Amino acid sequence: MSRYYDNQCGGCVYYDFQGDNVKGYCSWYRTYYWPGETCDNQKPRNYSGGCYITTIVCDILGKEDGCEVLENMRRLRGEYLQKSEKFKGILMEYDYVGPEIAGLINKEYSETHDKEVWQGIYDTYLVSASESVKKNDFEGATNKYVQMVNSLKDYLGIKQKDISIDNYDYTTGGHGYVKK
Repeated sequence: MSRYYDNQCGGCVYYDFQGDNVKGYCSWYRTYYWPGETCDNQKPRNYSGGCYITTIVCDILGKEDGCEVLENMRRLRGEYLQKSEKFKGILMEYDYVGPEIAGLINKEYSETHDKEVWQGIYDTYLVSASESVKKNDFEGATNKYVQMVNSLKDYLGIKQKDISIDNYDYTTGGHGYVKK
């Protein structure tokens, strides 16, 4: 993708860039736009507010940033996922798609103020993954995390993307943004 689109649709986390002369899908507006178009909801791909787990747990459910569930999810990332290249895809997806998911969660919540869906995600996936981490069952926690991501992408209408980030360092990844 060209740097030309830094402040346009083609450079936004919500936009599925397909090429310079092709309309791409915007998951915010759920329609197709040219990469050079602009709007008021754009978030650059290196946007730092992309931790959708923190968005759900803290911003919507009002729990503390240092709560047990978040600390266990961070432990899963640091002690397990970042230790093996086989999880590079999971971490890369979190960094690339995370800001889009966080933005769509914020959008839906700001429109509805309904916590039910997000409480369900928390109870079904995050608490379960956290409990697995406490038992050092990192594989079980990873499986629950992957189920959650797939559920969120389905619910939010995010299409599957082939993600490749040049020089991606999986040993430091998984924070909800792509380091530049």
